[in-house]
Amino acid sequence: MYFPRKVKWTFFVVTTLFSLVQPLSANHTSINDTAIEMIHVGLILDAQSWVGKIVDSCISMAISDFYSRNHHYQTKLVVHTRDSGGDPLLLLSQALVFLENFKSDAIIVAENSAGVKILVELGSRVKIPIISLFATGQSLSSFEYPHLIQIGEDESSRAKTIAAIVEAFSWRSAILIYEDNDSARPILSNVTGFHLDQHVALLTSSTDEEIVQQLVKLMSLQMTVYVVHMSPILASRHFLNAKQLGMMAQGYAWITTDMITNFMNSMDPSVFESMQGVVGFKPHIPASKELHKFAIRWRSKNLNENKNLEEMEMNVYGIWGYDMVWAVATAAERVMTRHPHILHQETRLSMNFTTIRSSESGLVFMDELLQSRFEGISGGFQLTNGRLIPKEIEIVNVFKGERIIGVIWPGGTMNIPKGWSLRGKRLRIGVPVTNQFRELISVVHDLQTNDINVTGFCVDVFKEAVQRLDYEVHYDFIPFEDANGLMAGSYDDLILQNYDAVVGDITIISRRFAYVDFTQPFTDLGIGVVVPKINNDIWIFLKHLCGDLWITAAAFFIFTGVVIWFIERPINEEFQGSPSKQIGMIFWYSFSTLVFAHTKLTEKLLSNLSKFVVIIWVFVVLIITSSYTATLASMLTVKQIQLSSRDNDVWVPSDISNFTFETRRRRANHSPEEYADALKRGSKNGGVSAIINEIPYLKVCPKRSPLVQDISSAIMRLREEKRLEMMENKWFNSESSFTTLDPESNSNRLHIHSFGGLFLVTGISSISALVVCLFQKRQSIKIQLNSSVDSLKGYFNVKIIGRQKERS
Repeated sequence: MYFPRKVKWTFFVVTTLFSLVQPLSANHTSINDTAIEMIHVGLILDAQSWVGKIVDSCISMAISDFYSRNHHYQTKLVVHTRDSGGDPLLLLSQALVFLENFKSDAIIVAENSAGVKILVELGSRVKIPIISLFATGQSLSSFEYPHLIQIGEDESSRAKTIAAIVEAFSWRSAILIYEDNDSARPILSNVTGFHLDQHVALLTSSTDEEIVQQLVKLMSLQMTVYVVHMSPILASRHFLNAKQLGMMAQGYAWITTDMITNFMNSMDPSVFESMQGVVGFKPHIPASKELHKFAIRWRSKNLNENKNLEEMEMNVYGIWGYDMVWAVATAAERVMTRHPHILHQETRLSMNFTTIRSSESGLVFMDELLQSRFEGISGGFQLTNGRLIPKEIEIVNVFKGERIIGVIWPGGTMNIPKGWSLRGKRLRIGVPVTNQFRELISVVHDLQTNDINVTGFCVDVFKEAVQRLDYEVHYDFIPFEDANGLMAGSYDDLILQNYDAVVGDITIISRRFAYVDFTQPFTDLGIGVVVPKINNDIWIFLKHLCGDLWITAAAFFIFTGVVIWFIERPINEEFQGSPSKQIGMIFWYSFSTLVFAHTKLTEKLLSNLSKFVVIIWVFVVLIITSSYTATLASMLTVKQIQLSSRDNDVWVPSDISNFTFETRRRRANHSPEEYADALKRGSKNGGVSAIINEIPYLKVCPKRSPLVQDISSAIMRLREEKRLEMMENKWFNSESSFTTLDPESNSNRLHIHSFGGLFLVTGISSISALVVCLFQKRQSIKIQLNSSVDSLKGYFNVKIIGRQKERS
């Protein structure tokens, strides 16, 4: 197995200390009974720590309880306890003592230090189970370290629990305060589900002055939700100093992880008093009769034997240690009964300046441990991927003791902290100084009083929204201006200034999201086009077709009617009668095709030629009327602006740069009066056909400011209460809105060349029908003449014959 250079040097130091290590205490079990197979287990802990004392006493009781119930077992655990003093190097040296002197089959570690990671490497090499009662901060996979057993939550699960608490109280972000060591630091990379506004690292060796210095920095921030993840010793000093600074008062929220919460009942009373209102989480141990009886026996035993544990309460590490010993003892018995031949098989490994034993039965022992299933005092005991994971999390609240149900916050209040505070600060509200759209925002300096008067629609909405907040906000309007009283830059420059918020006609665009947060807008979003409002011309319907098209269409109406009349008159009584009647029929029939009122009369047409002409003409009329209707509708509703046309000038503000079309002019912002004048004159008279500009909004935009959501909610309430509509009516004149284009400034009318082909087709069709009709009439006349001549000839022949008969 490959060991990193750092691990090799650590082993070198450890082996040089090997001969200096002496036992801390006697074994928990006598080994005089030679008829029973002894299984040696090493226990390394910090004898001066709370968890070390509790775990040591619980494991001692576990050995006694297990074999008093299973006295017939062929194996017996012998637990050798050693003190590491919290020193990672001493922890490793003690582990080497177990392996060399006692030939330990497993090692239990009851502390969370940097040496645990190296001990896990050692366990993988010598092939014995390493049982850590603390979940190491670093992510250690069971696939990479198959001989490792961990108890408790990993950093990922802790981070999810923190996120759930933050979400439950509707806080938007939090500040993480953690101990800068290998145990606590990994939580920083696992934070998900909420925004981490800030993180502060405290060293284990940090002095009170250094802790106070960091807390004072946090007090200058607006966020008041803190997550504390550190050892109980450092947490005790942290909360004592926070209490002195007034950070345990109303409005603050403190969340502690299980690293602290598991030891709350064992903390000094002064520390516990300083933590009033803290909310923490820890693994939930379900209540049971067995647990209750064990807790009573544990307290009674330690009151009699160890005065140092009088003020301590049983915690989860002692309970887990108790159940883990039962699991190890049970697994050892199963190895003895199922695989007796491998118990004493071992090899020797050279480790720098010493030789240690490598167990051949370690893998089998580990497999038996992983299959452990029983009901312990901690509840159902079952390892998943080498880890005993709590099935439930318990949320506790510190208030005159540890509470499980109900939450009392710092300051003794039941009101949920908002998670941030202005701390009496007066907000600096930046405002643009353009004075071009005074209806939106206007900044006026009073030279006599030297006051600044800021008015406008945006300002009114902001003031109304602030008044609807359930807390008081003090603010001052700060104009964004230079020494001459002019705007000191662009709107992008404005939002980058050191303001707490900005109010004005600032448009939401993507590039600004990197620097500021936007509230809920109260006007339309995006870029708008302003065009002149159309005049109320009673002859507007005539302007959609050019004059030559009107004349040509009228001429063809008359021409088509004449052609139909000429063809039908000789054979159709409907087209006969007095001259005035026939002229009326010509005009009525041709113009009735506009509304298709001719359909009934078409059924009475007798000539196929006239029917042919009508079909072609109706098709032409359909195309012309459809085009006319579309043009009229577009000019009366939405104006079609050809921005790329060379005939049109368009004003575009210089700060709008994300347009791909070409325009004749780019201008800075103008006033509404200049807009109206330019649109009135139009492109042909030195004005413009359209103006493109940003639609104004109310913006309050400090990045990650807690005010953003509250102001947005207030704006939504203003909208629901119709207050926005009232303010719009106050500041804006709806009649001055520009909605359509002047027809004369846009080549949007229909010309004759657009329908030249149609007129050509119907003209040729009508002329052709007329020619055919004339030809048919000529043929008919010839036939009639021939018939008349033949009749005359016959008449004269009869006459001559009759005379001849008379003569004869």
